Amino acid sequence: MRKYIKFILIAVIFLAGSSVLAAQEITPGEIKKEQANEPDNLPTQREPLPVKESVGLAEESETLEAFGKHEAEPYLTFLPSVSSKDDNSHISIIESEFDYSCEYKLFEKIPVTFSLNSEYIDLNENSSLELPSHLTGLSAGLDVILPFFNLDKTYINLGASPSMYRDDWRFETSSFRMPVNTFLIYKPDDKWVFVGGLAFLPDYKDKFFPIAGFVYKPNDKWVFNITTDDPAIAYSPNDRITIFTQMELPLGAEFEVKKGNEENVVLIYNDMRIGTGLKYKINKFVSVTLAGGGVFDRYIRYRDIDGKLSIKNGGYAEFSVDIQI
Repeated sequence: MRKYIKFILIAVIFLAGSSVLAAQEITPGEIKKEQANEPDNLPTQREPLPVKESVGLAEESETLEAFGKHEAEPYLTFLPSVSSKDDNSHISIIESEFDYSCEYKLFEKIPVTFSLNSEYIDLNENSSLELPSHLTGLSAGLDVILPFFNLDKTYINLGASPSMYRDDWRFETSSFRMPVNTFLIYKPDDKWVFVGGLAFLPDYKDKFFPIAGFVYKPNDKWVFNITTDDPAIAYSPNDRITIFTQMELPLGAEFEVKKGNEENVVLIYNDMRIGTGLKYKINKFVSVTLAGGGVFDRYIRYRDIDGKLSIKNGGYAEFSVDIQI
């Protein structure tokens, strides 16, 4: 019940903000895309915080028309077979995902980002934990940026992400989740952006996650994203190439699965990734990214019943294609 109340509160705040904007329009250049050159290709459910998108509803928003700016990104991640810390079992994982987002101006004044995400995780293992052979996910997202009262260069992001994560495509109401987030964006100048707030994840084991940090862009070549939303550093020697290093913080993705005769058992899939990569811009519409690195603090376990698979550290390789129109 609380998750629906939270959603209603967001809607009320949104309507209130619309009346404020009737007298004060957000200047399109105020919220600059500090991360235009930074790859944005990590799993959405494991990254429920929209800091990257919100810090930068772009200067290009001056050119956004009624249908907005569209972006699609399919990608594939491979985690080679490694053994368990507890026994002689092995597990290899292949993740595939498709992200779509659209940025536009509501009433020609309010920056809005709408997103869709589908995820498929293939688990190839021989453990005694009785894991499902695959995990699936579908989610949507809506983030709105409003001026924060009359404070200069300060905005508030309001977001909600209705989602379902299971071990098949047969989604049930018990697997429905509604993560929400609220955080402030302060942009004193073109080089610095500061963010601070909180994400609320109802029905998850860890219900709250802080949103904090800063983005520093000293020039057109460097971007330092030091936030809890997966920190990264990117360097662009020219207009086509971006070299980056990134960290994916462990959030503990949760899926409702079937275990034996038990239905809707919550399975937690957790790891931390540190890697580097290269992004190449083929033309103004298409970019490709190749990344790889190490995977740490890995485990898969059931939340409310016995059963845990601790996995040794390993590596990952990832390939993605980014299409923007």
